[in-house]
Amino acid sequence: MSFFRAPIWNKTPMKVVSLFWVWMYVTMKYLQFGYDPDRNVDLVSRTSTLRSITGEEGQRQFKGKNFDYVTPGGTFSYCADNSLVEASGMLCVDCDHLDDDSPQMKRRITPKEMKRLLLADPYWGERTLMMFTSPRGHGLKWLVEIDLTKCDYGTWFNAVRNYLLATYGFGEKQIDSTVANQSHACFISYDPEAYLRADQYEFFV
Repeated sequence: MSFFRAPIWNKTPMKVVSLFWVWMYVTMKYLQFGYDPDRNVDLVSRTSTLRSITGEEGQRQFKGKNFDYVTPGGTFSYCADNSLVEASGMLCVDCDHLDDDSPQMKRRITPKEMKRLLLADPYWGERTLMMFTSPRGHGLKWLVEIDLTKCDYGTWFNAVRNYLLATYGFGEKQIDSTVANQSHACFISYDPEAYLRADQYEFFV
């Protein structure tokens, strides 16, 4: 996938990275192996600062200005669907407002519980590549493998989203419908308990 430096309006990628590289960044485990200038050593404090901000608009602005992001759908020469270089065969679903108890959200669950739920799913559990808590702390970034020879990215997204709504009873806003594009930006936030499927581990970054 492609890696982009903050802010969000920067649409030119810095480099191509692996899923393992992203997992090392999210968990900050790379610090055990020495400093890497391409990764933000302040990710822990920035994630904490974001979650301390009251009001969604203030959080949105801070996140957009301060968090690096990746495009799980593939590598891009520019962050736009028409600038796709190579598809990854991976889909990113944003599960949001998971612990919101307002009626329209329908189901209340913590991001940690959501990880367990998805890993136990009879179909998508084994196809789950990575999961980590979203920047604001109320959701989950869920990355799964898909077969693009069967149908296109958008069709896969709608199928997976509808599956979550129908199978687990989430509200419409809890499974974000606005991120169906393949060049969707996935913000990188700190989660020391992020999940990575065993076959995605690498010996070197």
